[in-house]
Amino acid sequence: MRRSRVAVAVAAAVLVCACSTDNGSKGGGGDGGGTADATTSDSGTPDAGGAGDGAAGGDAAQADAGGCGSGAAAKIQHPNPIVSRGRPVFASPSANANQINNGVYHNGGWSAGTPSASAPAWAAIQLAAGPTRVLLSWDDGGTYDYEDPASTTVYGLPADYEIDVSADSTNGADGTWTTAKDMGGNAIQITGNTARTRAHSFDFTGMTWVKMVITAAPPNISPNGVQIGEIDVHDVSAAGAGLPEDTWFFMGDSITAFAFDRSQVHQPSFAKTVSAESAGFYPAMINGGIGGETSADGLARLQNALTFNPDYRYFVLSYGTNDAGHNVGTSVFQSNMQSMITMLQAAGRVPVIPHIPWAGTISGIASYNAVVDQLVQMYNLTPGPDLYTYFQQHSSGDDASTNEFLCPPCAGGRMTDYLHPNDTGLTAMNTLWAQAMCPLYP
Repeated sequence: MRRSRVAVAVAAAVLVCACSTDNGSKGGGGDGGGTADATTSDSGTPDAGGAGDGAAGGDAAQADAGGCGSGAAAKIQHPNPIVSRGRPVFASPSANANQINNGVYHNGGWSAGTPSASAPAWAAIQLAAGPTRVLLSWDDGGTYDYEDPASTTVYGLPADYEIDVSADSTNGADGTWTTAKDMGGNAIQITGNTARTRAHSFDFTGMTWVKMVITAAPPNISPNGVQIGEIDVHDVSAAGAGLPEDTWFFMGDSITAFAFDRSQVHQPSFAKTVSAESAGFYPAMINGGIGGETSADGLARLQNALTFNPDYRYFVLSYGTNDAGHNVGTSVFQSNMQSMITMLQAAGRVPVIPHIPWAGTISGIASYNAVVDQLVQMYNLTPGPDLYTYFQQHSSGDDASTNEFLCPPCAGGRMTDYLHPNDTGLTAMNTLWAQAMCPLYP
């Protein structure tokens, strides 16, 4: 697999990463892509042990005692387990179809080529009978930011697609298929998509098959074409027609974009660690990070994030590093964060705010964290992890096992900058989040 290097640009002590991951086709040629004719079945198998974001999550770091399993204080009562791992999968083009549901993200995955309305690409998963409502999320092959300007090359995301369902197909190509409808009765047919990952819930009563049909690539797609790293299907039947309980959207800057990409070097993920601690639970998570963002940028795009992700309940707001780096002032930071909190609460969502991570080249972060503490108390929020203390305590010495800013280990050619944690630190962030959120789970 050919992979481009990640270029990290840090200017004026601000988290700005001009990052992309070109998950190229194998052997330099690539799948012929875009053809909708002869289709080959290819059953996926779940990753064993610690490989990928496997549903069992057995190798996740142990959370602190006294959190998960408390039961009485839990706020998430109804799990939404993944029901797609290891299920039969079929695709056109068929090459690498078994990577669609193997629990390995952000790795190029299934290559759909350059599909069109006349020659669509599709991937279908046969589920076990039973769920009456499911949540399907897809993750592209390697784009870094959640959204990019139209001039920026993207690595895998589709522009136009729809989600179909069937009760009688045998191979994804035959049988009767209808377009899935969201809980408002609207057909799930997306045009002009600009996000690297999306999710959709829909009625699944009497159905056993789901299919993602891709009919267009964005004009700024890389030469590798559309690439889907993973498709997860969660059973959200317990939510009825309401908002699923265990769904997480991580907003923030480049640290967020790196930490929650669920790539192999950042495992175990938040979801996998929670699953290991709370039997039967498996959070649905979306990485909504964009390099260089301030709280003002987050506020400007929050409504769009809500529109794109109507089924996500918890919204993590990981802002403040770039506010401090730009010296925008704590009062501006507080105003922006308050606006995001009130917007989310008015929409029936749950905001969660962590302490801003320690950074070696930015002063004054502690004063912004004081604002975070005020907001948590003012709005009675569930507090996020204390990333400041953790990274301050893991920032010294010449050993990468204790100094979690040293590169290597840093995937994609990143360099030590004392702003972005290395891969050990990014993985630790996932565990710290799972530990902090333990009281939400039974």
